[in-house]
Amino acid sequence: MMICRCRDFARWGVMALLAGMALCASAQEELRYQRRADRYEGIKPKPVSGFDIELLSALVDYRDKPERLGERFHIRFFLPRPEEVHIVVRELDYRHYYWLDRVKPSTGWKAGFDNVFDWPTGDVLKPLGVQISELGVVARLKRERPSAVENVAPVMFYQSQFPMRVPGYVFHFRLREDAKIRGAIYREAGGDPIVSLDLGRQRGGRPFWVKWDATSVPAPEGVYRLVVSGYLLSSNDPVSQVVEFYHRPQIQ
Repeated sequence: MMICRCRDFARWGVMALLAGMALCASAQEELRYQRRADRYEGIKPKPVSGFDIELLSALVDYRDKPERLGERFHIRFFLPRPEEVHIVVRELDYRHYYWLDRVKPSTGWKAGFDNVFDWPTGDVLKPLGVQISELGVVARLKRERPSAVENVAPVMFYQSQFPMRVPGYVFHFRLREDAKIRGAIYREAGGDPIVSLDLGRQRGGRPFWVKWDATSVPAPEGVYRLVVSGYLLSSNDPVSQVVEFYHRPQIQ
């Protein structure tokens, strides 16, 4: 009798283990990168970048309850004229390899600040436990893929309330390996930089940010250019990334 019971317990244990494995596999399948209504979203294999420096995020410098996970995340951005936009949302520091792209807006992107996209956090972000502060967004104009000269629309990224004005911007980058880096903001017309930043040594494989307080200097509406440059510490090879964007201080 005892031997029979032990066999029963062992059989039940194996069945429970197999059921648990099936549930885990099903959950992973649900979270994988796939089409979801108006976007593709989920966990992707670790992305491979061939760039020495890569733009991860270009945002209006605004924080809306960053440590609270709401029901939906919202993206809003300004365009001086209607044009093609390619949105990518990703983790700034790899943990789950979350990725969202291939966004299909309900209407075309248009001139002004009324370009809005939002999506539910319950499908992928909530099961993963990812907060809005862990994510970056790039809204590329015309070109879908990363390039040495990026043309972007800085994004307001929020959960419930967006700002009434644009105080500045924060740009996140990642290096392939350790480098010494500096940054500068220029007006479209050129000339001397309106802001220069010594960013010092930055570690490869980890995100770092460049912030511009647009209220600290006269910054009229128009096109600006962020230039991040420096050299790799292992070889002294130069690295450079240019980000062009349109600054409109008032939201209306």
